Amino acid sequence: MIEHGHLGRDRRRGACRFIRREEDRRGIEERRLLPAIRLSLPSASLPLLRSCSPPHPLGDSFGFCIAELLSSQRAFCLVRRVLFASDLHARPDEPRREEVFREFLREEAASCEELYLLGDLFEFGFVFQGRVLPVYEPLIEEIAALIKVGVEVFFLAGNHDLWMSTYLRKKGFRIVQDGEMHKILGRRIQLFHGLLREPDSLSRLAARIMQSPTCVWLYSLLPYRLGFSLALKAAHLSRERNLSFSERLQLPGLKPINPRAEVIISGHHHEPLHFTYKERTFYSVGEWFSRFTYIEMTPSRLELKTFRVDSLLGR
Repeated sequence: MIEHGHLGRDRRRGACRFIRREEDRRGIEERRLLPAIRLSLPSASLPLLRSCSPPHPLGDSFGFCIAELLSSQRAFCLVRRVLFASDLHARPDEPRREEVFREFLREEAASCEELYLLGDLFEFGFVFQGRVLPVYEPLIEEIAALIKVGVEVFFLAGNHDLWMSTYLRKKGFRIVQDGEMHKILGRRIQLFHGLLREPDSLSRLAARIMQSPTCVWLYSLLPYRLGFSLALKAAHLSRERNLSFSERLQLPGLKPINPRAEVIISGHHHEPLHFTYKERTFYSVGEWFSRFTYIEMTPSRLELKTFRVDSLLGR
């Protein structure tokens, strides 16, 4: 039946307005849901996900297919992933380790829900007059790009990047304090950069001075080049005797462990390790200059993993 006159035109216009409203509504839903789906699935799964969803009557948009698939509550498992990494010790004279870590960000972190960086991401983590070493800016911007697409990035400062927290907070990083406990995927996890207190009073005093606002303010008064020169020297002085993680735990001065914590995860020690100590589960994340280790957490498991980098390192 053919519509004639104003009545037919009004009906057609009304139908067009309805379709546009429906497209707008689904567009909003698509923008809200699609980043979470993209970040929860490896890229190889996306063609399969698309084939699972029938074409939407309003169009063949992949976003519409995703929205329809979720709204109909079809059975498709999206695995939630949280990653932990630490101790990249990025430095200008060793660009390869940063290249490897950036590849990790693209291949693994881009598909996770949360990323925890447990300190010493930078070898010379000083912010001087509101600036970091220019060589670090691409790495920071790449992590910030993950934040913009929905990955929550948490940063716990280490002994090499004590002054980075305020700068990174402005980039969207969420700052974690040493010893803070987070409930992650239903489990209570306490986070550290190093499980031991400083072994002597002089080291503890030096650490307090370095973290004090007065010290930061005085340092900012120095000429730019002198300030960064001192930063490089201070980073070298931060090196400590190379003890294994198990040896460290025999030393006095273990940091306070929250009695409610189910798992303790620590950076700083450089030795990737998982063990039970005094009826608690401990993980040492490892490092990113020779072992390239990280922790992957899903609702069903917590696992130490190694990022395969043979092609990048020419092995």
